[in-house]
Amino acid sequence: MDMNELFYRHQMALMAVGQLHGASARHADFDLSGHYADRIDAYRARRGMSKYFRRAALSETSPVIGA
Repeated sequence: MDMNELFYRHQMALMAVGQLHGASARHADFDLSGHYADRIDAYRARRGMSKYFRRAALSETSPVIGA
């Protein structure tokens, strides 16, 4: 599974948490969003990636919006 699919599944799992009611909520003891977060961290670690994306540095010639 690539990083985009992991991000997608993690977001879908986060959105599904609020939609559980009744018996579904009682049996939802598995943290699916946490599972995907762990997989994302492992993916990054295997590839030597940092946990957060780096921000691009603004160059002198870059336009500044709102200035």
